[in-house]
Amino acid sequence: MNKHMVFGIVALLVSPLAGLSAANEGLVIEKSKRPVKVVILAGQSNAVGFNNVREYRNGKAALPEEYMSQADSLFWDEKTKGWIPLCVGKSNGAHTNAFGPEIGFAHDLAKLSGEGQIAIIKCAVGGTGIARARDYSDLIPNVGANDAGNNWHPPSNGQDAGKLYQQLMRETEHALSALKADGRKYELSAFLWMQGEREAGISLKMAGDYGKLLKSLIRSVRTDLKRPTLPIVIGEVNSHTWKYGDIVRKAQDKVCKEDGNALLVKTTDLSRKGSGGVSHFDADGMIELGSRFATAVNQLRKVEK
Repeated sequence: MNKHMVFGIVALLVSPLAGLSAANEGLVIEKSKRPVKVVILAGQSNAVGFNNVREYRNGKAALPEEYMSQADSLFWDEKTKGWIPLCVGKSNGAHTNAFGPEIGFAHDLAKLSGEGQIAIIKCAVGGTGIARARDYSDLIPNVGANDAGNNWHPPSNGQDAGKLYQQLMRETEHALSALKADGRKYELSAFLWMQGEREAGISLKMAGDYGKLLKSLIRSVRTDLKRPTLPIVIGEVNSHTWKYGDIVRKAQDKVCKEDGNALLVKTTDLSRKGSGGVSHFDADGMIELGSRFATAVNQLRKVEK
């Protein structure tokens, strides 16, 4: 099997925290001696989740409870600055009945690894890119080309990082600080990235630059998190009619092939037939995406060992 087209990546494996706020009621508290395994999930709308859990199996079956509520896995709630149980409807930007890849990911990784609890730090915003809009003049009109600095561009050439990159680092620090305050040891286990549709859809030059943009992001994430070999899992841009989708997919594949600790997850075969629209994975597609991320993370962890 081509290691760069395996199944998926990022989740945070963390042990639950004692003495947290009321927002954490129902959290399973387990003071394990094992380090908390932390995985970060970031990107745009298919990292957020634009689907409806009621459409699982075309609405003919309910999503199993083992996916719906995962009390043994943790999810960072930036609003309350606390860890809460992972469940559908807590997807940082997704509506009440929606979920992102974290649901299938945590479920499957827990079974694959068997190494304590999973804790996920998620920072994702729909319609966003790594590229800075101000750096391009060939943008397709009427697509929100002016990003007002809301991008994932890392700091470079004396310029500050984009607002979303800064937010990612800030929220990660908050989550990790909560672990430290509880006296917990932790290990950053993986970084999951589901993004690329913006560059694939609005600018030929942006799409052509995507490889170097992605490399720069990966390098900065590893540097800023002080984890030089952090496993990276990239979700492939899906098969919607992105004008420059093939260019971005090739760039993603190349970046992963040139990085010994990165894997590309195939997505072009995943279902996008739900009420979230043809650019978004439906409930079935999202569960499978999370599962592929989990398989990839598990594979990278074995390689790292």
